Order: sequence, then C-alpha cells, then structure tokens
Amino acid sequence: MTYTEALRHFVAALRVDPHTPPPALRTGTVDEFHAWKAEMRAFDAARIELGLATPEGMQEENAAVRLAGRPWRIVEHARHP
Repeated sequence: MTYTEALRHFVAALRVDPHTPPPALRTGTVDEFHAWKAEMRAFDAARIELGLATPEGMQEENAAVRLAGRPWRIVEHARHP
C-alpha cells in the first residue's frame, strides 16, 4: 500500500470511527518495517487532517523523550576525535 492509498484508507476509517487503532507493528523484514512506517505516517497525517490531533500533539506523542511541554536545550555536545 502506498502512502497515498494508506492516507485515503485512514481518513475514511477515522471518519467512521475516530478510535480506529493505528496499524500493527510489522518488523519481520526491512521492507515490512518501511511499509509499516509509511502507514504510520499516513495514520498520523489523517488524524491531523481530520482535526483529531494537532502537529504539536503528534510530536509529543511520537517523541522518544517526553518533556511535558518544558523547554529544553543541549548543554554540551559530544566531541568525537
């Protein structure tokens, strides 16, 4: 499924049921993982398009480190020889 097809699919599914779950994680092969990532991007874009989420909310939801809205900055950069 291409990104465009996935986006159309999730927009339609989320219109019917806003609690439609995201695509299930697939990590069997690299190609399956890439397909899953494309579907996740489409799922997130559909939620934003339909007003079910905001870009800021998606960024917080998908962040590896949660900062609870607090500003942060890098204090020291690693130095490599």
